[in-house]
Amino acid sequence: MIIAFTKDWDDVPTCTTHILREMAKTRPVLWIESIGTRRPSFKSGGKDLRRLVRRLIRLWRGPERKENRLWVLAPLLIPKPAAPWQCRLNRILFRFQERAALRTIRRSAGSVPRAPVSPSEYWSFVPNAADLLPVKARATVVYYCADNWALFPDLDGAYLGIKERELAARADVIFASARGLVDKMRHLVQEVRTNGADNVEPARPQVVYAPHGVEYTEFARALDPDVPIPEDLAAFPRPVIGFYGNICPWIDFDLVADLAAARPAWSFVLIGGIQCEVGSLAHASNIHLLGRREHAVLPLYCRGFDAAMIPYNLGDPRMETVNPVKAKELLAAGVPIVAADLPELRGFGRDVLCCRHKAEWLAGLEQQIARTDRRDISRRMQPEDWPARVAWLRRTVDAGTLGRGGDS
Repeated sequence: MIIAFTKDWDDVPTCTTHILREMAKTRPVLWIESIGTRRPSFKSGGKDLRRLVRRLIRLWRGPERKENRLWVLAPLLIPKPAAPWQCRLNRILFRFQERAALRTIRRSAGSVPRAPVSPSEYWSFVPNAADLLPVKARATVVYYCADNWALFPDLDGAYLGIKERELAARADVIFASARGLVDKMRHLVQEVRTNGADNVEPARPQVVYAPHGVEYTEFARALDPDVPIPEDLAAFPRPVIGFYGNICPWIDFDLVADLAAARPAWSFVLIGGIQCEVGSLAHASNIHLLGRREHAVLPLYCRGFDAAMIPYNLGDPRMETVNPVKAKELLAAGVPIVAADLPELRGFGRDVLCCRHKAEWLAGLEQQIARTDRRDISRRMQPEDWPARVAWLRRTVDAGTLGRGGDS
């Protein structure tokens, strides 16, 4: 049994989603929804209150089976506990909810042991799960570090830094999705080895570089001439420059507006939930904000892209460690990319042209639009399929040699 601390199930799919869904094909996985990286706010227009009510309802219903052997639990806990007694109370509350969920899962499988069996692995995709790990029971702890949490503008970086240090001290293996995160976690592990961490024994986890995979077969559907381009996309003049993902502050909106102004005959299409002010984008006639689309239909939209853009703001310090999952998805769909000069995107050759200035962006987009080798672009992503990637993650953890080893 794997207990996995991560985001909400219905959030936009990320590496977490693909990894846990793939592992749940062969073993039971209990997906623990967001355990709170901030305190609720009464200024959120009732959003946090509604979320609390939903949590209470879902807690009453118990864990929900989503697919294969994957179950989802929305625990009720004190968000972002500060005092030691709050951390202890959260641990007690979580153990109670965890055991009840395990009983339900085993009952559904026709097995009702006299006492719940302890999970064999805890996977954490968020640093603040350190408070909820069992104190005495010995289970494998995996930290999958996919972002530099301390640099998110709306989160308490100091708090998450402390929790990440505690988690590093407990982990048997740390996967990091970007080379910059590998460096960061190795430094943190060395610090923990040297100084120890509060209330835990110094650990020696191995830090392993784990680049993302891709749902290759799903996105390669975009190469099928019988796959229809969605009507809301097909209506725009070509060429279409596409982007999908949450519309967040780390997108360089000024750059997108400048590119659209420089090429008024092109259509710039952004797909994703809008989570911030978008500046002048909403007023440009050739910039189209379509809102969120379900992950399953994104290959259809990729079919309608003549090129893709990843216009992240290089002034944001997070960009040094960002590894966009969408890059390999777009490439698997055969769509050439022009992107901000992110370190993790520099190794794709001419399939991803990395840029820093407007002139480079315009020249890069002209070059990518003209390409006719979409099947070759896609074929290069086939070895990166998520099943192969997750099988490698499993072999790495199952080998049993990482627990107190060196770095890779």
